[in-house]
Amino acid sequence: MYDGSSTVTTSSPGIFGAIFWLIFIAAYLYFAYMQYKIAIKCGYKESAWWSFIPIMNVILLIKMAGKPIWWFFLLLVPLVNVIMFFVLWMAVAKNIGQPTVWGFLVVLPLINFIAITVLAFSGPNRSNYAIDPNQTPRQRTPQNVGQ
Repeated sequence: MYDGSSTVTTSSPGIFGAIFWLIFIAAYLYFAYMQYKIAIKCGYKESAWWSFIPIMNVILLIKMAGKPIWWFFLLLVPLVNVIMFFVLWMAVAKNIGQPTVWGFLVVLPLINFIAITVLAFSGPNRSNYAIDPNQTPRQRTPQNVGQ
């Protein structure tokens, strides 16, 4: 009644697991390198290597966006963190002279591979203009609207 012969090999899950981990590590290194390039564009050359270290890369993202460090705690709150990542990446895109839509697209799955590459390799290099979170934004007046 029970046929003990089976054509399923036991090594299949191991191969799929190994392939999964290789893809995961490759994607992590890709995004870390892109954030490294963006950090250099934002003027954080000395701390750009934080991109490769978990949690420190989030702190670097907050610094690149020009936001206060306490925003890290907002990223620990479920659902709020999704909105905060959109806000942070949009601020980073704006700080490196790109349209904020590229920052929005960095958070969306699969599209983010293209969007983060655009942020890393296109646009003006603003490495001389580090973001100062204590600086107040310039007020828009009719005289300096186009500047």
